[in-house]
Amino acid sequence: MDVPLTLLLAPGPPAARRSLDVVARRLAAGLRHDVVAAWLQDPLDELLARVEASLAGGASRIVALPLALGPAESATRGLARVIEILRERWPALPIHRGLPLAIDDVARMLGDRAREAMRRAHLRPPRLSETAVVLVGAGDANPLANAELARVARLVCEAHRVVDVGYAFLALTSPSVGEIVLRWSRLGARAVVVVPYAVFGGPAQRRIGAAVAAARIARTKVLLATPLASHPALVGALVRRYLDALGEDAASVDPALLQAFRGTHAHTLDEVADVEARVAALLPPRYRDAVTAVSPAPMAAAELELDANGQVAWDRMWQGFCELALAGGPPHRGTLLEPASREAIAAETGRYAAVVRELARGLRIVTGLPVETDGVPGWIGLVCRSEAMAIWLMRAIVVENVLARREGPTLYLPAGPEFTLGAEIKNVVTVVAKAHHYWLEHAQR
Repeated sequence: MDVPLTLLLAPGPPAARRSLDVVARRLAAGLRHDVVAAWLQDPLDELLARVEASLAGGASRIVALPLALGPAESATRGLARVIEILRERWPALPIHRGLPLAIDDVARMLGDRAREAMRRAHLRPPRLSETAVVLVGAGDANPLANAELARVARLVCEAHRVVDVGYAFLALTSPSVGEIVLRWSRLGARAVVVVPYAVFGGPAQRRIGAAVAAARIARTKVLLATPLASHPALVGALVRRYLDALGEDAASVDPALLQAFRGTHAHTLDEVADVEARVAALLPPRYRDAVTAVSPAPMAAAELELDANGQVAWDRMWQGFCELALAGGPPHRGTLLEPASREAIAAETGRYAAVVRELARGLRIVTGLPVETDGVPGWIGLVCRSEAMAIWLMRAIVVENVLARREGPTLYLPAGPEFTLGAEIKNVVTVVAKAHHYWLEHAQR
């Protein structure tokens, strides 16, 4: 019988020992087997004794996972040393070496921490155009290690669609936390969210807190986010690294675990056929036959239809919403439609007000939902029935090359004085009509 044991090995600080133990217990519940956690800086005798006890209890293989962000050299070297010692002591024991957390998982969790800090500070709404996010790392003598933080900052920006994400360091290199906060304040940021690039708290978190306290600026609010140890997605990220480490041996893993953390990669051929059949049932009839090719060409734009008063009859322009939503080929627009700048709006306030009125009228007609027009300039709000609805609509609209964001259940869409009835205004109303219809008719079920 195959009985796995997972080693969770973290590079400092040992002061956060209780937090590491909590993560290990959560991971053990996710993996459904024992997890032994240790700090790489600790003496190996205690770790070896715990491994020996697990082997005596029936453990037959080991997966060693580093709990580290990015390609940390110290964690990589420490993990290699532990595995070498384990193989010397138990040469017949299968030992699988895992990789540090995937960078895309890390980027999403860091962005989540930034948004949590905004909510705790009651930023209403969290004005993305006026809020900067800054990742803070320890700083390293190796420029490549410092460049990794810049890379992660860009990925956080892409994953969460904020205006920009900067980075700072506690030592050895620049910019410092104080320098980056001052820079963003001069650029007009009303709030700066400082996010530790770390799994655990401890001394580094206290140093970041002290740097944040010293960087207070009268007109800019500086917020400090929490590390990643308690993030709900951390266990899932570790389980995926566990499955990656097993490689072909993952076939011995509980199928329920594979399905939960690897999605479609865990499906059998019969399960895949079942999924494809259920997806086909949602497709328009002419697309259910696999022989029929789906054209990659964009659909022809619908002509504007006017009512008796000469206004656009937004509710009479389209037919076949399901085909628009599921089989429409490329995005609705070829380029990303974004909100106008404050300067452009201030230069044409009358025209901007007219665009917002027409957008609001069209959105009310095609959705029946309330519309907010007095929010941040450049955005018009659609008040959805739930936060889940707003999230789903936002994702569906963004892939159509129309920028969208949300605050709770309110979905925000772009507006600008240069928007015209036959182009940008129609773009916004069309993608909302498509996504809203698809949500009501299919996604909710």
